[in-house]
Amino acid sequence: MASLLYLSAIVLFVQSTVAFNCSRPPIYVDIHKRAVHGSDAFQYGSFIGVGTPAQNQSLWPSISQNHTSFAASTYCNNSTLKNCATSTGGLFDFSESSSFQEQDDYQTKDANRNGTFKGIYGTDDIHLYTHYFETDGATQNLVSNTTIEVAESGSITPAIVGMGQASTLLDTLAARDMIAGRTYSLYIGQGFDRAGGAVNGSNTFGGYDSGRFTGDVHRYPMSLNRRNPMAVKVKDIVLSSDSKSNTSLFDSSKFPDTKTTSFDAEITTDQFPLSLPYDVTQNFMKQLNAQEDNTWGDNSLKAASGPSADKPLSLTIVLEDGFTVTIPPEVLINASNITPIQKRDADDTRPYYLSAAFLGQVYLMADYESYSFYLAEAVQKNAPVMPVSFCPKSTPAPYEYPKQNAWVRQGLIGAVIGGIFGGIGIAITAWCFILGCRRRRDEKRLERELEKGRRAKMGQMEVEDVPEFDPPPKSATPFFWKKR
Repeated sequence: MASLLYLSAIVLFVQSTVAFNCSRPPIYVDIHKRAVHGSDAFQYGSFIGVGTPAQNQSLWPSISQNHTSFAASTYCNNSTLKNCATSTGGLFDFSESSSFQEQDDYQTKDANRNGTFKGIYGTDDIHLYTHYFETDGATQNLVSNTTIEVAESGSITPAIVGMGQASTLLDTLAARDMIAGRTYSLYIGQGFDRAGGAVNGSNTFGGYDSGRFTGDVHRYPMSLNRRNPMAVKVKDIVLSSDSKSNTSLFDSSKFPDTKTTSFDAEITTDQFPLSLPYDVTQNFMKQLNAQEDNTWGDNSLKAASGPSADKPLSLTIVLEDGFTVTIPPEVLINASNITPIQKRDADDTRPYYLSAAFLGQVYLMADYESYSFYLAEAVQKNAPVMPVSFCPKSTPAPYEYPKQNAWVRQGLIGAVIGGIFGGIGIAITAWCFILGCRRRRDEKRLERELEKGRRAKMGQMEVEDVPEFDPPPKSATPFFWKKR
């Protein structure tokens, strides 16, 4: 019986994994500012095109919306969106696309979206561009004949790549065997105006960027009854300074009106500031002497003054499983003293949110096959792009750099190698010097020997004195002496 149960378990496991082609590489789409169709302004978002020929857009990732949407060319004529002309993420003129087909009877998957926009649905070609470096050209992944939404009126930014639990784009990619399964990963980045940073983000469809996160990976179940199914329990929020001064915003001994001991918060990309319980928000305001402000149109609180240079403040969010996320001083209070904490009224019944300010420090990985998601500490700077396949029902793992021994870590290998090559160089130089001296000495010796030989030869060529002979007597000169 036990063996039968074991065999059944194996069969079920095989059946649950055989449908996934985990050898498929992921589709990596970067997020940064770029020129978009229909606008001269560079706008921050995912590098995605639509239509034939392609009209390039910058789409904001949404983990609650299911449809990928674009702003119609007439959107700003019927919209109350602030700075609409430079905030649409691009404009899509569907009349110029030869592949667009309107669907009059399409039933939306985002019926309960708050602050929605109105438009039409249809099918068209979506172009997912992989663009690792801004100076390099992009490669394309074409998703033809897929459902899109074209927003014609509304009050919010419509240019969105929908990555909710019923994402039409993710469903299409998985159904066409273009990725391993319905998995997705996101780093929101900080290169947009509200965040005020310079680090770009990325989407990874069917995979994750193993170089973008580090440390332990924390797994959580999705709450499918929520509009934002990725929710976590927060058990503490702590303000800290370099002077080792820590203040818990849950501390009822310091803040007598505090009732919160923990709370559930939904993770969202639909807003930048965090929305916390009323009493926790009030405690934050007391600590920073913060006031209500609406500079960015999102009700973010403004601190009375920034932290001093020697006591920069940071805010740490502690989740129930011990995972901690720290919002650094430059994000907690920016150059204008604006904080990433949103004003909240006592009678506000909306969910609590860990939003884009939170995701600026976190790498998010979602598995819609097992309805689980994962969080890890984001690597924000100098992160090499390393997209790998995210096989459903598996746990993502960060890239592990080759282990180095103490000699390598401390730079001793370099010192030793430098010493060896330096010693070899000195030895070669000394040997060349010795050879030069020997050659000079031999040349001198040769010169001396040549000079000695020359002198000897000259001595042999000297002329000796010729002895004198008496002439014959004139009277007795024989005939053979007679001149002719």
